[in-house]
Amino acid sequence: MHTYDQAREKFASLKKSTKDEIVAGLEEDLQNSKSEFERSRFNLVNALMNVEAKKKHEFLESFSAIMDAHLRYFKMGHELFSEMEPFVHQVLTYAQHSKEHATIEHDRLAKRIQEFRTQAELDHVNASDNLGMPTRSLSNGVGLNSGQNIESIMQAKGEVQPIKQGYLLKRSASLRTDWKRRFFVLDSHGTLYYYRQRDAGFVGSLLANSTNTNEISSGGVFGRFRPRHHRTSSSPEDELGFCTIDLRTSTIKIDAEDSDLRLCFRIISPRNTYTLQAESEPERVDWMNKITGVIASLLNEQLKQLNSGKRDISHGVYSDTRLLENNEKTEDSEQLHHTESVSMILSEIDGNDRCVECGAPDPEWASLNLGVLMCIECSGIHRNLGVHISKVRSITLDVKVWEPAVLDLFQNLGNTYSNSIWERLLHAHNDGSSLPPITKPSSKDPVHEKEKFINAKYVKKLLLGDTTSSELSTETTCIWEAVKTNNLREVYQLIAMSHSSIVNSTYDEHLDATLSQKSSDSASTPDFAKRRSDHTACLKIKSFTDPGYCFGGCSLLHLACHGGNPVMLELLLQFGADINRTDLHGRTPLQHCISEGNNDLAKILLRRGAVASIKDDEGLTALERAMEMGSITDDQLFVLLAGSV
Repeated sequence: MHTYDQAREKFASLKKSTKDEIVAGLEEDLQNSKSEFERSRFNLVNALMNVEAKKKHEFLESFSAIMDAHLRYFKMGHELFSEMEPFVHQVLTYAQHSKEHATIEHDRLAKRIQEFRTQAELDHVNASDNLGMPTRSLSNGVGLNSGQNIESIMQAKGEVQPIKQGYLLKRSASLRTDWKRRFFVLDSHGTLYYYRQRDAGFVGSLLANSTNTNEISSGGVFGRFRPRHHRTSSSPEDELGFCTIDLRTSTIKIDAEDSDLRLCFRIISPRNTYTLQAESEPERVDWMNKITGVIASLLNEQLKQLNSGKRDISHGVYSDTRLLENNEKTEDSEQLHHTESVSMILSEIDGNDRCVECGAPDPEWASLNLGVLMCIECSGIHRNLGVHISKVRSITLDVKVWEPAVLDLFQNLGNTYSNSIWERLLHAHNDGSSLPPITKPSSKDPVHEKEKFINAKYVKKLLLGDTTSSELSTETTCIWEAVKTNNLREVYQLIAMSHSSIVNSTYDEHLDATLSQKSSDSASTPDFAKRRSDHTACLKIKSFTDPGYCFGGCSLLHLACHGGNPVMLELLLQFGADINRTDLHGRTPLQHCISEGNNDLAKILLRRGAVASIKDDEGLTALERAMEMGSITDDQLFVLLAGSV
C-alpha cells in the first residue's frame, strides 16, 4: 500500500515540461505498484472468505464425524452383547438356582442347630434323672422307655439319624496309655465310630442328617449305605480318618480297669477293649444307656433275621434304577439296594467269591484299577504298594466310587481273568515251563507270606512270564489298535505286561512304530511325517470316521473319547492316563468329547478332574467350544463346565 501511494504521488507531481522518458518510467512504476496492490487486496479477500466458510461447515463436519464414530462403536458393542445373551441367561439361571440352594441349606442348618440344642437339653435332663440308678442296673441294661425309643429310631426308614454324638476321652492302647479326645457318633444304623481327626466329627455328623443327595454322596457318612448284615468290624482307615466299633459282639461295663478313674466306662469286644471317659456323670450315663440299647436292638434284629430267613434277590438285577422300581421307593431303600446290588454284581463275577490273593471267602475290598476283590488283610498289603499300583476301596463303605462304568469294568475283568494274567506261570503247569520259586498263599498263612507273594506278583511281576522280549514300539502299536477296537482285555493285558508306562503313549509313537514296520512304502512316509510334525500342514479336526482326521499328538485317552466306550475310558484313567494332555492342536480329551458330542464321556472326565479352562490353539476353552456348536441342552454338563473354568 505504501509503495503504491508513493508511485502515485510521484506520477501526479510531474510538470508538463518533464521529459517524456521520465514520465514513461514513472508511469510504468505506477502500473506495477497498482498491480501488486490489487493482488494483495484480492488475497486478503480470499483469506477472509475462507475463514468465514470454515466457521460455517468445518465444525459441523468434525462434530458429525465424532457422533458417527460413537454410533458405530456402540452398535458393534450391542451386536456382541446380543450374541452373548443366551450364555448370560444361562449364567443368571445357574446363579439363581445356586442362591436358592444356599438359602435352603442355610435354613436347614439353622433348623438342625436348634434341634441339636433342644435335644442336648433333653438329654441332659434325662441323664440327670438317671443319676440315682444303681450301678448294677446300668451294666445290665436300660429302662423300658429308653430301649423302646432306640428301637423305634433304628427301625424307622429314611435318613440316618445320630442317636448320640459328642467328644469322649479315649485311652490309647500303646505303652504310654495316654488319653486322646475323639469325636464319637452312634447312629440309627447301630454303628459306633469315632474320628481320628479332631475337626472331622462335627462336620460328618451334620452330613449324616442331611437329605440332600449331593451331601450324602460326598462321603461324610458311610453307615446308611451299608445293609445291617454287612456291618462287620473294620480296622482303622488312615485314608478315611475314622474307626468303627462292632457293637454286635460287644458288651459295656461301667468304670475303667483302674477303679480310681472317674466318669469312665468300657466297651469290650473280642478284638479290643475301648476305655472311654465322659465329661460329666450325666454324659456317662447317657452314653452307656444308648449304647446298651443299640446293642440290644442289633441282637434282636439278628434273631428276627434268623427266624425269617434271607431275602431272595433276583440274579438278573444289574441296575440300581430297576431294583428301586421293583422294590422300595424311599430314599433309604434306594441307597440300601444300591449297596446290595453292587455287592451282588461283584460277587457273581467269575472268581470273585474268594480273595484274589489268598482265597479267603466273601471278600469285601477291591482294587479299582486291577479289577479284583480281596479280603481285608490283603487289602492292607495292596494299600502299602501305593495307588500307582493298586487303588484299594471298600465295597460297602466307599459307595461313591461304584459308578456304572466301574462296575462294567469289573464285569469285564474279575479275579479269574486277572489271575490268568498276573499269575500266568502258576497256571502254566502243562507246557513244560518251570514253576516260579514263590507259591500262592492261603488265607491261613501269615501276613508276611502274603506280602511277599503280592510284591512279587504286582511290583516285580515275576509271575507274568517272559516279558523282556517285547519291544516298546510293538507294545505301543498293539495298545493303540486295542483301544481303537475297544478290546478291553487286550489293553489290560498289555498294561500289565509292560515294564514302562504305555498308558500315556501317543499317536506319534504309534506312527513311528508303524512306519518302521512299513519302511518299504517310501512314497507315503514323507507325507505322514510332515503331517505329524507340521502344524500348518495338519488337517483340522473333522470326524473320527474321516480318513483325513488328524491324531497328531493324541494320547490313548483322546482315542478312547472317540470310541465312545466309558469302560475303556475308565480303565485308562484308573491306570493313570493324563486327563489334561493336549494334542497337536492344543485340545484335551475333554475338548475332543465336546467336539464329537460325547456328553456322557465329557461329564465323566469333568468329574474325574479334567480342567475345562485349557484353551486350544484357536483360543477356545471346552465351554466356549460347546457354545460355539450351539445351545448346551445338558444342564449337568453346563454346570460342570462352568464350575471347572
